[in-house]
Amino acid sequence: MGLNRRKVVQLGTAAAVGTVLPRFAIGATGQNDAFEAQFADTLDRLKAAFSNLGFSETQPLSIATGNNDYNGGLRHDFDQNSLPTDQFIIQPLARVGDVDEKARPDVLPLFHEVGCHPGGAASGRDTTQLMLRLLTEEFGLDPARTAFVSVPQAADMRPVLDEMNLPFAEKVLLRDEAEALAARDASGFFFPDPFGDEYLVTMGVYYRVGDLEEVAPKAYPPSDNWTEIGEIIIGGEVAPLGISIGAERLTYAMTGQLPTWDQRLGALFTKAQQDGAEPPGLAVFHE
Repeated sequence: MGLNRRKVVQLGTAAAVGTVLPRFAIGATGQNDAFEAQFADTLDRLKAAFSNLGFSETQPLSIATGNNDYNGGLRHDFDQNSLPTDQFIIQPLARVGDVDEKARPDVLPLFHEVGCHPGGAASGRDTTQLMLRLLTEEFGLDPARTAFVSVPQAADMRPVLDEMNLPFAEKVLLRDEAEALAARDASGFFFPDPFGDEYLVTMGVYYRVGDLEEVAPKAYPPSDNWTEIGEIIIGGEVAPLGISIGAERLTYAMTGQLPTWDQRLGALFTKAQQDGAEPPGLAVFHE
């Protein structure tokens, strides 16, 4: 869907950290237990798929980063630089900017990115093939409902997509390069250091969940007919090339189910308690 999933609000430290964790941290209302069962199955299938491809799992980092000047100290992405090659990670994340979007069913206070970096001298074509193999062969996503958003540098992926019955000319929405660089929102360019100038070239993977018969998004940000389920790193030297998959979004693409905001709000506070973390960004989620 059209939300910029890299939208981040920079917070100061004025929040009263002592009031961050609400009393209802465990036991949120409005549960969607069916989703959580489906989500657990998605994680199991991801673990099995990566293991079969030769990747080993590494443990996630704390929900808190220690850098309270960015995203209120909450982790907003898995650490591209610290993840070893030939390993994958299931990283819990939260973005304070999502609080303003909580009326949207696909926006959650706690979500999970599954990321990996293939070993060796992996190219953008290699990471593109890896992503598509996972989504189509392991999870059975329909290529007719799959599309991409990137920048002109993605032209090198044309042979891969054409070969996999995803014609580049039909399936890829190319953004203006200067516009994508200025936006810093990862559908085209991703900045591992949110304050830095070095970036990776990316290709956002979108899945059509709506009823409109669109071959690909017609404009950026895409309409609610589409949900972003992952990103392929296809170029750059600031971090190894790899892929990331939004586990909740992948579950949504397969089942049409999403958790409620409240149940994942409770999960966010519980996760922070388990990690012993109280970054000021948690106060933004306090109701």
